[in-house]
Amino acid sequence: MLMDQGPSRKHLGDAFKPDPHSSSFRRPTAEMNIASGCPLFVAQSILEAGNYIKDDTIFIKVTVDTSDLPDP
Repeated sequence: MLMDQGPSRKHLGDAFKPDPHSSSFRRPTAEMNIASGCPLFVAQSILEAGNYIKDDTIFIKVTVDTSDLPDP
């Protein structure tokens, strides 16, 4: 979630559920894994026009749902 630092608090959020069988979520075997995520999360124009950047700083909140993971 991209946090709106202004008084309106119009935070922008997105979510995805990873495929545990995808090579994107395994230990890297090369210099880079295949990218995965939300590539069109927010347009740069919205990022720059809103209150998402303040004093050259952005805040991103990450929530990880582990409820579907097996017990260790």
